[in-house]
Amino acid sequence: MWYHLLGWLSSLVFVFTWYGLSHQIFQMLSAKKNGKAASQSLSINQFSASFFAFYANFIFGLSADNFNHYLVWTRLGALLLLLVILGYIWKDRRSFLSLFAFSGATLAIVMGFVAMYFRPFPALATYGTNGFVVIVALILVQGTVHQCMVINKQKTVGSLSESMILSIILKDLSTLAFALTMPLAVAWPLLFMNGSSILSRGFLWLTMRKVGRQSDN
Repeated sequence: MWYHLLGWLSSLVFVFTWYGLSHQIFQMLSAKKNGKAASQSLSINQFSASFFAFYANFIFGLSADNFNHYLVWTRLGALLLLLVILGYIWKDRRSFLSLFAFSGATLAIVMGFVAMYFRPFPALATYGTNGFVVIVALILVQGTVHQCMVINKQKTVGSLSESMILSIILKDLSTLAFALTMPLAVAWPLLFMNGSSILSRGFLWLTMRKVGRQSDN
């Protein structure tokens, strides 16, 4: 009962993450419309890390014997929105790094769809996915720290959306509650990754507020 109740609640809250990512896209388009760089102060590192953090949840959900619809479909929506963001960054910068990030994300989504036809992956869900989640959590933290460094260096939040950051924090809190309904042996990768995300994204949000106040003065 609690599993499905919190699963539906987590999915509902995740709609705000879709809103936050969509807001990031519209903020980039608005900046471009006003003659500014669409990707100003946006860290490719941070958005790539966010992509693979969602991807880890996506793979975790489809690897287990019981297909976790709550994780898979919500994360797939976020992955597609992040793919659009990475595409706009590449279009704005035309750099090798932005092309690499966009191409890698595209390939990962294609591989994810292919994996659905061959699931489940019990061994991967038990061992491989867990190790993958830990690695991605560390990548996520360093990507968020890099984003903090970028906006501190440029002394502006640029096109970075505060709504997106807050929506992801809200999502992480709901995912933590959902994960607590699962056995610890199964849920600890989700607890580790989303807990790390809350701490690092919270620090990023505080940094954005500080830089925003400084730029207003």
